[in-house]
Amino acid sequence: MQHTDISTIGEFGLIDRIRKIIDVRVDDSSLHDNLLMGIADDAAVYRPSQGKVQLFTTDALIEGIHFDLTFTSFMHLGWKSIVANISDIIAMGGTPRYATIVISLPKKISVEMIEDFYRGAVSACKKYSCLIVGGDTTTSMANTMISVAMVGEADERRIKYRGGATAGEYLCVTGHLGSSLAGLNVLKREKERFAQTPDQHAFEPNLEPYTQAIEKHLMPKPRLDLSKILTEQVTIGAMIDISDGLASEVHHICKNSGVGAVVHEHNIPVDSVTQKIAGEFSDLPTEYALYGGEEYELLFTISDEQYNILDKLTNDVTIIGRITDKNKGIELIREGGEREPLRFGGWEHFKL
Repeated sequence: MQHTDISTIGEFGLIDRIRKIIDVRVDDSSLHDNLLMGIADDAAVYRPSQGKVQLFTTDALIEGIHFDLTFTSFMHLGWKSIVANISDIIAMGGTPRYATIVISLPKKISVEMIEDFYRGAVSACKKYSCLIVGGDTTTSMANTMISVAMVGEADERRIKYRGGATAGEYLCVTGHLGSSLAGLNVLKREKERFAQTPDQHAFEPNLEPYTQAIEKHLMPKPRLDLSKILTEQVTIGAMIDISDGLASEVHHICKNSGVGAVVHEHNIPVDSVTQKIAGEFSDLPTEYALYGGEEYELLFTISDEQYNILDKLTNDVTIIGRITDKNKGIELIREGGEREPLRFGGWEHFKL
C-alpha cells in the first residue's frame, strides 16, 4: 500500500478525502430526505421521522485494548467501529440512522489507511442503511483511538429494554456463539508464529481452515434481520446484544429485570469451526460462548406462546434456558448435569 504522510495534505485535506468517501447514497431515501445538513457545517442537522423516538449510543475502540493492527486492517476497523454501535441500536428494537466518527491518529498512520477505514465504515453503513454525517480528526501522541456516536429511531411501543424479563420465559439467543474469540485466538497464534519465524518475509499464516471464525471477529454482522422479527412480529420480554460475553449479558438482564435464570450448557449453540479451534487450544467451546464477547448476536426472553409463533418465522434462534425467580439465583447446568452459579465474566474494562 502507498504510504502518504497525513502532514503532506493536512487536517483539512484529509477531511476533504474523507468527505468524498462518505458522500454516498443508501437505499433508504428517507435518510437523505431527513438530513438537512451533513459534514459541511459545524454540526449535522436532521429531522426525526414522524411518530418515532430517538435512540443514542456511543462506543470507543482503542488500539492495544480493542484491536491489534498487526492483524486488523483499517477496512475491518472501520466496519467494526460502525457495527458495534448499530448492534446497540438493534438490541433495543431500533433502526440506525446517523453516525459521527472521532478518530485520533499517531504519525505512523497514513492517508491511505484512513481512506480504507472510512471505506470499511461506509460499507457497514450501506449494508445497515445509515449515514456518517460528521465527526472529528485529531493527532494522537500514542495509539489510534476511535469513537463513534450514533442516533437511531424506534416506535416507542416496540422499544425493548434489559429490564423486561419475567419468570417462566424462555432465554434465547440468535445465531452461534464463541466464534469471535475463537477467531481472535487464531490470529494471536499466527502473530506469535510470525514473531518466532527467522525468515519473516517467507512467512505464510495458516488461516484458511478458520476463515469463518476470523470473519466473525473482524467483520461481525449485527442481527437487524432478527431484531425486526422480534420487535414487529412477536412480543418478547427483555433483549440485549451479546458484546461482552453471554454470561455477562444474562447477568445484565437478570439484574435489570429483578429475576434469576438457569442456562443449560448443552443448549448453547457453538459451530463446528469454533469447536475445532477450542480443541486446538485445549479449551471448552462453551467457555468461548459464555465469556468471549464481540458476538453481536441477540439474547432475549420470550413466553412459550410467543415462541411458538417465532419458531415458524426463523430457524436461527436457540432456547438456552429459562428465566426464574430472583431467589433461585443465576445457574449454569453443565452437560453432565452438575449445577453451579453462572460466573459473571467476559470483557470488562478496569478489571484487575
